[in-house]
Amino acid sequence: MSNRTLFFPSPTILILLLWCTTICIAQNNNSSLCTPSSCGDITITYPFRLKTDPSSCGHPDSIFALECLQNRTTLRSKSRIYVVQTITYDNFTLRLSDPGLVTKNYSSCPTYYSSPENDLYSSYMNYGTTYGPTVTFLNCVGPVNNPSYVLSPFCGRNTSAIFFNSYVTVKRILVSDLEEVCAYDTSVGTAWPDDDGGGNKKYSYSEIHDMMAYGFEMSWYRVYCGDCGGDCVLVEKGKKVRCRYSCYEIVSLRPDSFACKLVFYGLYAIYGGMAIGGLIALRLVLGIPFLIGLIVYKWKTRHSSMQQSQTIQEISQHQVNFMPINYNYGEIKKMTKNLNSKLGLNNNLFKGNLRSGPSVAIEMLINSSSTDKEFISHVSKLSKISHPNVVKLVGFCIEGSKRALVHELVNRGSSLEKHVSLKYVDIYKIAIGMARGVECLHGAGIYDIGINPQNVLIDEEFNPKISGCGRNDRKMGFIAPEVFYKNIGEISCIADVYSYGMVVMEMAGRVEYSNKSDEIYFPFWVYKELMRGKKLEIMGADEEEVIMVKKVIIVGLWCIQIRGVDRPLMSEVVEMLEGGFERLDLPQMLFQRESYG
Repeated sequence: MSNRTLFFPSPTILILLLWCTTICIAQNNNSSLCTPSSCGDITITYPFRLKTDPSSCGHPDSIFALECLQNRTTLRSKSRIYVVQTITYDNFTLRLSDPGLVTKNYSSCPTYYSSPENDLYSSYMNYGTTYGPTVTFLNCVGPVNNPSYVLSPFCGRNTSAIFFNSYVTVKRILVSDLEEVCAYDTSVGTAWPDDDGGGNKKYSYSEIHDMMAYGFEMSWYRVYCGDCGGDCVLVEKGKKVRCRYSCYEIVSLRPDSFACKLVFYGLYAIYGGMAIGGLIALRLVLGIPFLIGLIVYKWKTRHSSMQQSQTIQEISQHQVNFMPINYNYGEIKKMTKNLNSKLGLNNNLFKGNLRSGPSVAIEMLINSSSTDKEFISHVSKLSKISHPNVVKLVGFCIEGSKRALVHELVNRGSSLEKHVSLKYVDIYKIAIGMARGVECLHGAGIYDIGINPQNVLIDEEFNPKISGCGRNDRKMGFIAPEVFYKNIGEISCIADVYSYGMVVMEMAGRVEYSNKSDEIYFPFWVYKELMRGKKLEIMGADEEEVIMVKKVIIVGLWCIQIRGVDRPLMSEVVEMLEGGFERLDLPQMLFQRESYG
């Protein structure tokens, strides 16, 4: 190419130059003054360094500062520690593994049961190019007859008390492909060399464990992109890094040459012109439809607001004495100091102050699936309830898609979740108070109230209060099986009985038993003890207190039956707790026979 062609190009050649891919070699920042370190059989050099090495020997980002622990190289990310298996400097990759997994030790399990993506991703780290099989963990209610499901005898993460079997499989599974009695837990990616292209190979548990212990691959080539403005690419089969922002010729040009600048800034000028032209065209093409859509949206919003007001008026006409205060969203924000006064760990619950002085608890209902009429009807039912074991409704808000419930704030109250240790008489008092509160809500036609230790409030005299906020408060481990598995039965008030049973069993499980085994799920253990006629040895309890705790346990066992038809109604639960202990019988079996034992 002549100088005349290079510096004074014709329009055609200039356009071709502007549209060509522009690449120049990225600079290596490695310091030649540092001697490589080692840990085990891994050589450590730029961009990595040991924490004991001078900081100038490695990249300044903390993720490249490795540690040598017991002759194992480890990498510390934002919140985790990984074992470094290999570092391949030729292709800018390293292979990491979970510290809990030990090769050939098949009883070892992962320390982390979630993807490392958010934890490891940064400006300099991303997944490598080697992708192996994906290991998926599943939780199942009972045994599964599926050749691709491999029983995991040591590893697994049960997020709910109804799961008893953990399986692994070497593939990604769609929800529609899950066995009926199973639920997806998590997936773990690997860099294991996979020779099963069709995905039909049957793996043993030891082979799957070896895959996970082998680890996954991360790439760190972006450390050499500092001079590229972050825009770089791997070339020559992933063994070199080049920048995109400069131009490319047969004879290499310096990044600051006139030709490179001409191409670089000229390309930006072309892109800028195209962007401005595109915006003008977009405005012309989409402006009128957007304006029409905006008018329709405003009309629908106003129409919805009018419908909400009409619905409130229709219901309030029938109950003048009970209808709570209807606050607008601006008042809700003012009460809660712009939704900044949070109550506890619940992100949707806020403390507010009424203009008249009293403090209230305000719950914002996120992603509510009920219609306006259903919501107002629910508010209407709650407003009629005045019971010592139910949180009183003070007001509500419905404005467009924004909904909130305003409750009384329990005096010196705290959630049951925070009461780690309870007296035996208090366990019985809380159990019977909760039962009466739930019975009252069911009597008012309010079901599926999401009972869990977080939304059971305890006042200073250990009187419980139940919130009737609904499924917005569901919590794993306290949800009835029929919510997940439709073949078990329909969702009804009996689902609340299961949640209630799990809460009282959780309270009873905190009691100190002299012969209790921590390795067995508490309902299993206590059921077997009672079935064998063994006496529950409760530390520091007299005979009357032992009877109270046993009564709560037996009622709880009835409530957590798998099938809803086997559970008592809430009114029957109250009768069982208030009646004599000698009238209580154990259920024939705790769970279905195929799931128990």
